[in-house]
Amino acid sequence: MRPVYVLNKTTVHRSIAWDNQNAGIRADVAEGATEATYRPMNIGWLAEPFFTSSYERDWAAQCAARYYQVDRLRRP
Repeated sequence: MRPVYVLNKTTVHRSIAWDNQNAGIRADVAEGATEATYRPMNIGWLAEPFFTSSYERDWAAQCAARYYQVDRLRRP
């Protein structure tokens, strides 16, 4: 397959999965959750939560937790 086609297909699949996960997290937060389950959906070399071995040093996880207004993200 052509590289651009593969990247486009991968990006579309990731965006659908991300939208579904985003809706689930927002629903949990609306119900009062203080922690959210987040499944990384890596694409290329972009940082995702749990990219590092230490949650305390994981800037992507800290940023996503603030974005969702939860205390912490956890792995599925």
